[in-house]
Amino acid sequence: MRYIGPHVSISESISLSPERAKEKGATGFAIFTKNQRQWRSPAMKEGEAKSFRENLTGLGFSPSSVLPHAGYLINPASPDKELSEKSLALFMEEARRVMELGLDVINIHPGAYKEGERIDGIRRSAAMMDRVLEAYPNLRIAVEDTAGSGTIIGSSFEELETLLDFTVHKDRLGFTLDTAHLYGSGYDVKGDPDKVLDQFFSIFGSGKLFGMHLNDSKVPLGSKKDRHDNIGLGLIGKEAFLTIVGRKETEGIPLILETPNEELWKEEISGLLGAY
Repeated sequence: MRYIGPHVSISESISLSPERAKEKGATGFAIFTKNQRQWRSPAMKEGEAKSFRENLTGLGFSPSSVLPHAGYLINPASPDKELSEKSLALFMEEARRVMELGLDVINIHPGAYKEGERIDGIRRSAAMMDRVLEAYPNLRIAVEDTAGSGTIIGSSFEELETLLDFTVHKDRLGFTLDTAHLYGSGYDVKGDPDKVLDQFFSIFGSGKLFGMHLNDSKVPLGSKKDRHDNIGLGLIGKEAFLTIVGRKETEGIPLILETPNEELWKEEISGLLGAY
């Protein structure tokens, strides 16, 4: 089964998100568990998580088709003690919500080291992943690759491998590959998407790919920038996405659209699903 769909809104209630995904013809989807740009958010309403679980299965979605995304304020690599503590607390809260929703994975950016040595930032990021995985033994964490701007870590497979090496709970840490981030960091997913994926799998194996973000790119190869475009309208082009979706390794994991024009989501989803 190919789980393809957009990152949908949780406005009004997170329990409405499966219906919003279904309206787009999706077989999978992504959500935030709370407001992604606030440190504090109200707890879920009574019965809201139960309604989400019921709506999810009632509309034919598998829990494994959903890829929750942690908020943008969390910086696992930060050298600042106060920010690190706040990040850990928020990460723990988001992990708790994921469990409450009946899901088992959360997508997270690896963070920015801000100052000092890059390797120390990777070490701090790995340590925070371990803290959360230790607290939630049924949780998996999907670390998302990055385009590599500034002091942001995780823009190469080598850095992701180092992060994994530094973790204790390696069995439950994997990755989300974002095509726009790959392209921005210098991996030519337009010219040879198979080569890029084969390189990843040669290092990690197929079991470490927990999900993908399928985004075309507004910016050139190796730009170190992250600017999403709709499938086929950017510099990567539709053929690369058809190749990626056709790989056996991308079956059974969430393949999420974070493309800017949601009016095109239904067409994008049907085009990718209809090819296979």
